[in-house]
Amino acid sequence: MSNIAVLLNVDEKRVPSALQEAADGLEGSGEAVLDFSSVRRIDSAALRALEDFVRVAEGKAVKIVLRNVSVDVFKVLKLVKLTQKLSFVN
Repeated sequence: MSNIAVLLNVDEKRVPSALQEAADGLEGSGEAVLDFSSVRRIDSAALRALEDFVRVAEGKAVKIVLRNVSVDVFKVLKLVKLTQKLSFVN
């Protein structure tokens, strides 16, 4: 049974800083659950931050779960091939 390493509600206006804070708080194995319900658009800074977060999480064997991702954000994540490294739930 996996434990939740991080549970974070991500605000669209501060995606990069929220992901950096979450990455700093990651410990050992488990799950990082990020609620993207308030994120309707994702810019290049947010994508870079998410890629960095994925890299840190992989290094610590933490599974990343994105909740409530909009279709538009999902399409962008798919284009940059991040969907392969993430799990999605509604």
